Amino acid sequence: MCRSEAPHGPLSLCPQDAKFVVVLEEDLDVSVDFFSFLSQTIHLLEEDDSLYCISAWNDQGYEHTAEDPSLLYRVETMPGLGWVLRKSLYKDELEPKWPTPEKLWDWDMWMRMPEQRRGRECLIPDVSRSYHFGIVGLNMNGYFHEAYFKKHKFNTVPTVPLSSVDSLRKDAYELEVHRILREAEVLDHSKNPCEDSFIPDTEGRTYVMYIRMEQEADFTSWSQLAKCLHIWDLDVRGNHKGLWRLFRKKNHFLVVGSPSSPYS
Repeated sequence: MCRSEAPHGPLSLCPQDAKFVVVLEEDLDVSVDFFSFLSQTIHLLEEDDSLYCISAWNDQGYEHTAEDPSLLYRVETMPGLGWVLRKSLYKDELEPKWPTPEKLWDWDMWMRMPEQRRGRECLIPDVSRSYHFGIVGLNMNGYFHEAYFKKHKFNTVPTVPLSSVDSLRKDAYELEVHRILREAEVLDHSKNPCEDSFIPDTEGRTYVMYIRMEQEADFTSWSQLAKCLHIWDLDVRGNHKGLWRLFRKKNHFLVVGSPSSPYS
């Protein structure tokens, strides 16, 4: 892990022989299996150049929407909040254009910009391996923390073998998503998805719902759904090609944007 003592970037003190950099903000707690989680996945950063980072944080992983600590997803957004990236990515791509002090951007928001991400994805766990406890800060207050961070699910199981890690590679993940969708039961779309009864009173099943998404950047329906599900709704996070994966009532719950998503 590297630490910052220089103004131009967070990774200034990386050892010369390090291949990866773990970035931890100071207002985070990490799970007992944080480094185990990384050790089981970090090889994918070397083997799959379509990956941008591995994060310990699931933006949509709340107590009522996360369930399986062994499960991981690919997402188009960069969650931050405890993450690892290739040192070469930082040194070759990010450091030369790192925002200088007069820029008003937060570094993590800058990292999320399309110009930096360049179409690459991050791996995230269903159940987060980090917990944001900071309440006072430049972009944080008690109300904001209560609404969006306090009720995040946080893994407390010491040893969690991650499932199907190899299926997270780019091509393999597409096969995995299609497999899951073939098994999924389509929900009754005449019902209100904001109501608890929208998901049947079952456990261990897989369900899918379809929302209107006319083109890739059309997130109007998703934003409305996220708000009524009481998950992150301030911008769009946690999606993969117009697909969101979460849990409701201990059932795997898929949301697909139609007709834009290739999964629709």
